[in-house]
Amino acid sequence: MGTSADPLAQVAAALLPHRDTVIAELVVATEKEIAVLDHDERLHSLLHASITENVVTGLHVLANGIDVRTVDAPPSAISYARRLAQRDVPMSALLRAYRLGASRFLHLALGESARLPGQDTASLVIALVDISAAYIDRVSEQVARAYEEERERWVSSRGALRQHWVTRLLCDPSPDVPQAETALGYRLAGTHLAVEGWIDRISDPYDAMSVLERLSTVLRRVFEGRGHPLIVPTDGTDVRIWFPVRAGLAVDTDAVAAELERARLPVRVAIGTPRSGLEGFRRSVRAASRAKALSLAAGKEAPRAVCFAEVAPVALLADEPAELADFVADTLGGLVVDDPWRASLRETLRVFLATNRSYAATADLLMVHRNTVHYRIQQTIEKYGVSPDENTFALQLALAVCRWHGATVLRRTPG
Repeated sequence: MGTSADPLAQVAAALLPHRDTVIAELVVATEKEIAVLDHDERLHSLLHASITENVVTGLHVLANGIDVRTVDAPPSAISYARRLAQRDVPMSALLRAYRLGASRFLHLALGESARLPGQDTASLVIALVDISAAYIDRVSEQVARAYEEERERWVSSRGALRQHWVTRLLCDPSPDVPQAETALGYRLAGTHLAVEGWIDRISDPYDAMSVLERLSTVLRRVFEGRGHPLIVPTDGTDVRIWFPVRAGLAVDTDAVAAELERARLPVRVAIGTPRSGLEGFRRSVRAASRAKALSLAAGKEAPRAVCFAEVAPVALLADEPAELADFVADTLGGLVVDDPWRASLRETLRVFLATNRSYAATADLLMVHRNTVHYRIQQTIEKYGVSPDENTFALQLALAVCRWHGATVLRRTPG
């Protein structure tokens, strides 16, 4: 930003080297202070983007003497407001986040202004307070308007009505089941299989709705559904679906993934367990939600389709991330570092144990030469002290945790 004599520009220049730290601290503070904004990974990313763009814009205003009345809310801030409206998060939480952010940013700016030599501190403080207030007033008005417009559109849609009744069924201890069935057009007797589906690539919102509707058709065929499914969008790119299925249905995730690929749907799915009655309706979607959280934690390495029954032991461990990381580190030692080489060693060892220590089967599954498998296993033993013959249960569990929980339990550098 140069060496401008403008004291506001000097404050911006002093804050710039700490920008990323300021952003990270604001994200943490927002999620800690405002519980309803402590989201899943994708909304967390959108919150991070919104705060980042607001901080960058604020610094740009100070550095260049821009008239705040000409500034518009950043695109990520508008997108975040709309997504909160779809999730039924109160607008008061969003506006409180802006007040919190403004307070933290102003506190840092005032601290830098006090260190500037030869300045009229009182005038500089007044200028910073005025600009901060004007910026928050303008931007919060715009995001509030975006929230209200999206909320009105969402509430007026059929999906919102369904969401209302589904929320009653999931949260009300004694819901009016007949009335809910009438409103939803879905019977709660019988066996239900819940699915969480989400688009994993950016799509036009209108195209997204078409994709999610096609998803329902594909899955109904795979599950041999016994009636019309209940489809409830949870936001612009996510959907929950309950399928009425036969009791004892065995879910084949490979078949599901193959059908998604064949239909060219840019979607991932997390599948619950078949359960009966109202309680089964609830339990199946809880299982699907846990499987979804695990899939999101695994990132791009997760398969297209994840079934809770196949990952239940790992999914149920998600509530204690610190203890989970300690267990993995104690079991795998230096193999817990998050780099491509050690990732290949972990995956080779995981498959090696799953194939009952067969070098040939491991090579076939990983599509590598048998000698490569032998070399990698030797490395895990000789270089990292992890033997496939010691405490096999703990070893398999730790490797599965690494596969699914990823960065939550892995280290960036050797510790």
